[in-house]
Amino acid sequence: MTFSGRIRLYLVAVAVLPALLVMAVIYFYSTEQLKSADELRAHRGIQKYYTYKTLLNQELSAKITELKDSPDLQRALANVKSGRSGRLELDPRRYGLDFMETVDVGGNVLATYHRPGLLGQQLDIERWPDSSDAVQIRETLEYDLEGAHMASAFLAPLSADVALYTGKYLDEQFTQQLALFMDADVSIHIPLDTAVVFGAMDQGLLYGSEGKYQAVLAGSESPGFYLVATFAPGSDKPIFFNLLSITGIVALVAAVLAIAMGMYVTGQAKREIENLVSATARVAEGDFGTPVMAYEEGEFSQLADSFSDMMLKLRQTQKQLATTEKIAAWQTVGRKIAHEIKNPLTPIAISVDDLRRSHGEKAPEFDRVLDETTRTIKSELDRLIKLLDEFVSFARMRAPEISQVKAAQFVDDIRTLYKSEIEAGRVSIDNKSKLTTFRFDPEAIKQVLINLIKNGLEASGDSIVSVTLADKGASLEITVEDTGPGFTDDKLADSFEPYVSTKEGGSGLGLVICHRIVHDHGGTMELYNKSDKGAGVRFNIPQRAEGSNR
Repeated sequence: MTFSGRIRLYLVAVAVLPALLVMAVIYFYSTEQLKSADELRAHRGIQKYYTYKTLLNQELSAKITELKDSPDLQRALANVKSGRSGRLELDPRRYGLDFMETVDVGGNVLATYHRPGLLGQQLDIERWPDSSDAVQIRETLEYDLEGAHMASAFLAPLSADVALYTGKYLDEQFTQQLALFMDADVSIHIPLDTAVVFGAMDQGLLYGSEGKYQAVLAGSESPGFYLVATFAPGSDKPIFFNLLSITGIVALVAAVLAIAMGMYVTGQAKREIENLVSATARVAEGDFGTPVMAYEEGEFSQLADSFSDMMLKLRQTQKQLATTEKIAAWQTVGRKIAHEIKNPLTPIAISVDDLRRSHGEKAPEFDRVLDETTRTIKSELDRLIKLLDEFVSFARMRAPEISQVKAAQFVDDIRTLYKSEIEAGRVSIDNKSKLTTFRFDPEAIKQVLINLIKNGLEASGDSIVSVTLADKGASLEITVEDTGPGFTDDKLADSFEPYVSTKEGGSGLGLVICHRIVHDHGGTMELYNKSDKGAGVRFNIPQRAEGSNR
C-alpha cells in the first residue's frame, strides 16, 4: 500500500463515539459553569455597590467637614442667629451637596437653604451626634420643588444644641454610575405598591426571578423606596452553546485526525529530518565529504541525494574560492607594496646623484649637500623599514585567543593608557554596556583601540576623541569618533584597502590590521563621517550569554 493509501486508512479508522461522549460532558459542564458565572458576576456586582457606597460616604463626610470649617457657613449662621432670615445664604452645591438645613436637639428646622417649607417642621432624628462626628442618618427620601429624591443624609454638630442636616441626592446619575461598574440594571422604586415584591427580599441577597437575578441594595417600606439591581443572564449563552457544539465537534475530530496522522508521519519523517540535521551540522563544522543516505525511497531520498551533490559542489567551490581569494589578495598587496617601496627610492636616488655631483665638482657647499642628502636617505630608509615591519606584522597575524575579560578592568586599562589625554579633555571613554565580562582577545582589541584613538588624535591638532562601549543585540558595539576633518571620499570608498592612507607617510595598514582583528573575532567594522564634523569607526564583536548579567 502506498503512503497516501495508509493515511486514508487511518482517517477512516477514527472513532465517532469518544468524540460524542466528550461533547456531552463539555455541554453539561458548560451549562453549570454559565450559571455559576452569572451568579458570581451578580455577587461581585453587589459587593462593588457596598464598596462604592462606603467610598461615597467617606467622600461626603470629608466634604461636610470642609463645609463646617468654612467661613462661608459661619457667616450664614451669623445671619440666621441675628434673626434676619431663616434662609441659609450658602449654596451647598459648591461643596458637592444638594440640600442643607440647621436643626436643634428636638429635630426642629431652624434655617434652610432652598426648602422653605421645612421651616418649623420636625425631622425624625434617631441619634444626636457627638461633638466630634458626623452621623449618617440613613438613606432616605428628601423632597423639594422638583419632587422626591433618594438621598444620603448626614447630621453634623455645630454646637451643643445645633447641628447641620445635609446630604446628597442619589438620583439618575448615581444609578447610571452603579449600572456601569456593576454591569446591571439599577433602578429606584418609589411607589409603595412595590413593597409587595421587594419587601420580602433581604438587602444584599441575590434572588432568582424569571431567568434573572435581583437584589435590593438599599431602602425599605419605611422610607418608601427601594434601590434594586437586576442582573441579566449571559446574553451570549445561545451563541456560546451553538459555537461550542460546532467548534467542539470539529476541533475534536480534527485533533484526533491530527494525532493519528501526526503519530505516523512524524514517526517516519523524524529519522529522515534528524539525518539531514546531522548532515547540516557536519557541513557547518566544515565536513563536506560525508554523503547523506536516506532511510526510505521517495522524496527524502531525492533530498538526500541533492544534499550530497550540494556538499560536493560546495567543497570544490570552497577550494576554488580560497585559492582565488588568496591569489587576488596577495596580488593586490604585492602591487601596493611595490608602489610604496618605489616612492622612497626616488628621493634616495636623487640624493645620491646630488651627492656624487657635488663631490665631483668639488662644490664648496659639499658639506651641506652631504648633510642634507644623508638625512634624506636616512629618513626614506626608516620609512622603508617601517613599511616592511607593518607588512610583516600583517602577514604574521595570529588567530585571536578568545577569553573572558572583566569589563571594568579592560576599560580601566584603556583609561590608564590615556590618562593624560583624558585629564586634558582630549579623550573620553564611556562604558554603557551591561556586560560584566567581554569575550575577546584583550591584547588584540586593545591594539585596535590604541590604533583608532591614535588616528583620531592625529586627525588635527585640537581633535577630541570619544570612545563608547554599548550593547547591540548579542554583540558588543565599540564606537570611536573624533572632531577632525573626517574621512575623504576615497577612503570611505576603499575603507580597508592596504596602503590607502590619509596621513602623510602613512602606510594605510593600520586600519587593515584593525579590520583583520575584528574579522577574526567574527565581527564587522565600518567607517563613516559624522553629520556635524569628524570621523567615526564602529565595530561589533559577538558576545555570549555567559558574559552577561542580564
